[in-house]
Amino acid sequence: MNSYSDWFHPEVALLSEELLWPYKHIDDERHEEPLDHYDGPVVRLGSVSKSFGRVQALNDVTFEVQRGEILGIIGRSGAGKSTLIRCLNGLEKPDRGRVEILGRDIAPLSEHALRGVRRQIGMIFQHFNLLSAKTVAQNVALPLKIAGADKPERTERVRELLDLVGLTDKARSFPAQLSGGQKQRVGIARALAARPALLLSDEATSALDPETTLSILNLLRDINRRLGLTIVLITHEMSVVRAVADRVIVLDEGRVLEEGDALSVFTAPQAALTERLLGIDPADLPRGLRDVWTEGGYLVLRVQLKGTAAQRPVLAELTRDLAVLPIVLRASVQQVREQAVVTFVVAIGDLDESLGRRIGEFLSTRVSRLEVLGYAQHLA
Repeated sequence: MNSYSDWFHPEVALLSEELLWPYKHIDDERHEEPLDHYDGPVVRLGSVSKSFGRVQALNDVTFEVQRGEILGIIGRSGAGKSTLIRCLNGLEKPDRGRVEILGRDIAPLSEHALRGVRRQIGMIFQHFNLLSAKTVAQNVALPLKIAGADKPERTERVRELLDLVGLTDKARSFPAQLSGGQKQRVGIARALAARPALLLSDEATSALDPETTLSILNLLRDINRRLGLTIVLITHEMSVVRAVADRVIVLDEGRVLEEGDALSVFTAPQAALTERLLGIDPADLPRGLRDVWTEGGYLVLRVQLKGTAAQRPVLAELTRDLAVLPIVLRASVQQVREQAVVTFVVAIGDLDESLGRRIGEFLSTRVSRLEVLGYAQHLA
C-alpha cells in the first residue's frame, strides 16, 4: 500500500486540513475494529464545551443525530458553528463532554485512533477545495488513490459517483471549466468516495447563487434518500435547512437555543432569535398590543395553514360566514421540506367578546395553528 507521503503533491498542500484528514496515517498496517455494525445514533454529543482563551465557543452542547437523518445547524456568525463541526470531525478536541461518532467517543482518541472513525465521515466545503491541475475524475479518485485502492476499483467507483451527481460527461474536464454548482457536485462526489456513514456540510452552498443552491440541496436530499446517508448541515442560511432538514438546531453564543423537527421550528419558533432568523419582525405588529379586549379595538391573530389546508380560502370563508372583514397585516408562504406553510397576521375590528369567541371557534377547526397575539386600539 502506498503511504500518504507518496501521494503528496505540492498543490495538495494548498488544501485545507479537513480535506485530507481522513486519509492520513493510512499506510499503518494495524486495523481498527470496524464501526459499520453500530446501529445507534450516528452522532451523539453530551455536554460539549470548548473555549479559546476567554471566548466560550461551545457551551454545554448536547444533541443526537439518528441514522439517515438530515440535521440542520443554523446560527449567526460567531455562534460556534465552525467549532462544532471541527469537534465532529476530530480537528478540535472539546474541553469537556463527549463527541460520539457511531458510538465511539472521539474526544480522547489519538490521531492514529481517529483513523477508523474518520473513514466513516465525508465532508464538503464552501469553496470546493478541488485540485485545479487534476481532472474531475482525478479529483474524485484522490481519496481512493491515497487509500491505496487499485485502478480498476477507483475507475468503477468514480464512474458510479459521477453518475450519481450528474457529471458523467465532465470526467475529463478541469475545475476551471466548471460552474460553481458543478464544482460543488465534484466535491460531493469526492466526499462520498469512501462510502461514509456521515456527511458533514460546512456552508456548502454559501458561495452559490439561489438557483444553483436549490439544485445542490435537491442533490443532497436525493443522496440521503437513495443511500440512507446521515447528513449534518452547518449554515447561516435559513432557506437551506428549510429545504432539506428533518430537524433543526439553532445555535447562539455556543449554546443550543432551540431544537426540534423542522416543521415545528419554522412554524412555531420558541426563541426570539429564531424568529429573527426566520424574518419575523415584531415591528410588523401593531404597537401597544394588550392581553385584554377593550371595546372598539382590534383582535390580532396569527393564522397558519399547512399542506392541503394552505389551499383553502379560509379568510374568504370567514368573511362569508361571520360577516367580518379581516385586515391582513403580514403574510408569508414558505416551503418546509415538501410542505407549503402559509402564515397570516390579521386584525379584525368592530367586534364584541361574543363575536371574538365565534371567530376563534370558526378558525380553530379550519387552520393548522391559531394564535391570539393580542388586542390593539390602533393599527398604526
